[in-house]
Amino acid sequence: MEKDSRHSAAKPKRGQVFSGLRWSGASQVLQQVLNLGCSVVLARLLVPEDFGLLAMASVFTGIVFFVLDLGLGAALVQREDIQDRQISSVFWLNVGMGLSTTAAGIGLSWSIARFYGNPAVQPIVALLSCNFLISALGRTQTSLLMRQMNFRALELRTLIAQMGGIVAAIVLAAADLGVWSLVARILVAGLVETIMLWTVAGWRPRFEFCWSEVRSLISFGNEVLVGNVLLYVGRTADNLLIGKFIGTTALGYYALAYNVMMLPVQRAAQMLGSVLFPTLSRMQADVAKVKQSWFRASRLIAAVTMPLMFGLIVLAPQFVETVYGQKWLPVVPLLQILAFSGVVQSLSRLNSTVLMSLGLVRLRLKLTFISVTIAIGSFVAGLPMGIVGVAACFASANFLTELFFLYKTLACVDSNLGEYLHNLSGVFVAAGAMSLTVFALASQIDLSAKATLGVGVLFGGFLYLILLRWLAAAVLKEALGILPDRVSKSWIKLLFN
Repeated sequence: MEKDSRHSAAKPKRGQVFSGLRWSGASQVLQQVLNLGCSVVLARLLVPEDFGLLAMASVFTGIVFFVLDLGLGAALVQREDIQDRQISSVFWLNVGMGLSTTAAGIGLSWSIARFYGNPAVQPIVALLSCNFLISALGRTQTSLLMRQMNFRALELRTLIAQMGGIVAAIVLAAADLGVWSLVARILVAGLVETIMLWTVAGWRPRFEFCWSEVRSLISFGNEVLVGNVLLYVGRTADNLLIGKFIGTTALGYYALAYNVMMLPVQRAAQMLGSVLFPTLSRMQADVAKVKQSWFRASRLIAAVTMPLMFGLIVLAPQFVETVYGQKWLPVVPLLQILAFSGVVQSLSRLNSTVLMSLGLVRLRLKLTFISVTIAIGSFVAGLPMGIVGVAACFASANFLTELFFLYKTLACVDSNLGEYLHNLSGVFVAAGAMSLTVFALASQIDLSAKATLGVGVLFGGFLYLILLRWLAAAVLKEALGILPDRVSKSWIKLLFN
């Protein structure tokens, strides 16, 4: 019988953390560029109804990705020691879940289409359901690479998969295949991603399954799972309600606005969160170090997302007209409202990471339930006012609930709201002053939308770096420190000497 070896997680070294941040940072920047470029091309080739149809189907298919591994992937990363038998058992459970959810998704596709009163949704749901099994085959490998902090392999896998999906989508959209180009992007990216994971992970499952080995991880995994499902429900209930009660075209506008707003939020938060979780899990016994790492990561995220979101609020009309075209102008007020919420969400995403790394999954679950319940209530309250009303009610409710979530999380690391806000104050003032100056400049100059956008972005970016150098020099040095030594030393010397 093959020996059951033990995998112990070593405490992360500083070089590992910075290497992870470098790979994640470079990958997220490239993904942001790729996704923005793809969304621009597809928005010009497709119509809002195509995006609305995909959003309708994704409400139901997306939730399965949170259910697939029953939260066991997070448990594999968080545990100090795991054995080969446990890993293989988790893998085969994932495969079983993938097969059953694929069959269930196909079987329920007709009912989902009837719910919306739109038969075009059925084949989209059925085809997207095939991605459940594809994804399940690589879930365990992803967790192991995260546990090893092998972010180079993880990010290369994601980049290559994204590029494959984008190429497929653009080719099919140019061939006038409509919503199927959006579906193809998801399926091709998922298939390439799983193939890459099997290529780089260096681990293969044994043909054995032991329920007792899985059961030991379930108490942690179940609460992570329920929390993730609740988060997903809160994040997509607006799509469900808009698609059901307002219409496909309105949902297309709303989905594009939400995705544009969420791109920088997701990329920045994902970059640091993916590195932070295994890092904090290894130092969970030292609350002071957890707080220090969390505060530094929050400040880095704020330094990226605050100027982007504030700038988007100011230049949304010029941005939409220049990048997406006049047919998408109804997106402008949605973008401006949701960008405000984007600042809050970018920072709040790390709250869950901190609580999970400390093993406080029950508290995370309770706070998530409160947040989601209020969010769904806000969507319902906003429906009579259309998609702008839904966005406005969501942004208001989200601010209050995330503030409460933050307050509770701070108490777990012996901190308070004043200390947290002081940590972000320099970045906030720099981003706020930059956006007000750009707004005044855009109001005074009489140029085309394209020229105004170009001047606003260039001037705003330059001004923000100057203000950040003056008001929050530490965060600028930390951001530059993520770069390779030769590059970071050159920039630090240029900016600070």
